[in-house]
Amino acid sequence: MKAALWLSAWMGLSVVPSTAPAVGREPPEGARPPGGAATPGPRKAPGTEPQTALKALEMSRAAVKAAPDDARRREAEARLKDAETHYQAARYADALHKADEAWALLNPPQPSNFTVEVDHDGGTTTVTHRQGPPVTVEAQHATRVLARGESVRVQQGTVLPEPPVAPQLAQPADKARLTLKPSSGAGAGAGGLLGPVTLTWAAVTGATRYEVEVVAEGVEGGAAPAPVRSVVAARQWTLPPLPAGRYRWTVTAVSPEQGRSLPSQPRRFELAAESLELNVKVKDGWQK
Repeated sequence: MKAALWLSAWMGLSVVPSTAPAVGREPPEGARPPGGAATPGPRKAPGTEPQTALKALEMSRAAVKAAPDDARRREAEARLKDAETHYQAARYADALHKADEAWALLNPPQPSNFTVEVDHDGGTTTVTHRQGPPVTVEAQHATRVLARGESVRVQQGTVLPEPPVAPQLAQPADKARLTLKPSSGAGAGAGGLLGPVTLTWAAVTGATRYEVEVVAEGVEGGAAPAPVRSVVAARQWTLPPLPAGRYRWTVTAVSPEQGRSLPSQPRRFELAAESLELNVKVKDGWQK
């Protein structure tokens, strides 16, 4: 049996199969759903912080991915990056705080409609997010964040399948310095772009596509370009020409049954223009 469920909820409301209770994410401070939910108490005890912070990170990553590329998204990306740094350093309360800030930036305190399609096939339930902001699916106390267009399949009486592992990046090597010719006739100092650069990574079992993100960390002679993103089925992607500078890249694996992996460990590379060698003819010969 297939049914489309139209639900009105606050941004980020969790969605679960009908046999499990819904778990919602609290809206930003100062915003409460109609009827007035209670003000949240202090943060949980340290023993629960890693799980809470990880769930907040997952929600914020999905919100950033779905947001338009504007100033608010860039600010949210900066706060999410801070949250990731705190989490890796085991500062879970700080990670939770920064992740919540990133999520709140992209989710104004107003109701939003979203569409979830639930497909029952024997003992299997498939939940597909069709429209609206990211939602959370829960089964047997395990949760999974779904962005628009993503789905998750759950066997009756089982927990949600484990997400795919994060991809292992292959080339270019971390901190590689790539010396390239400008793609146009102008030199780097005149604004020439450099390329091509091909990013490669190892296949992930169960993944059918990969989300690639390249972020400028320092560009010569001008403002940093917007992040470059693509979704590909192959295990490689050739970047468009980019200005000389330093870049960070990550890859996320996406499986139709397991959902989205965590982003890969980031790698960095530097693009530099090849220096021009001038040969000058003098009286006694050529001089470099």
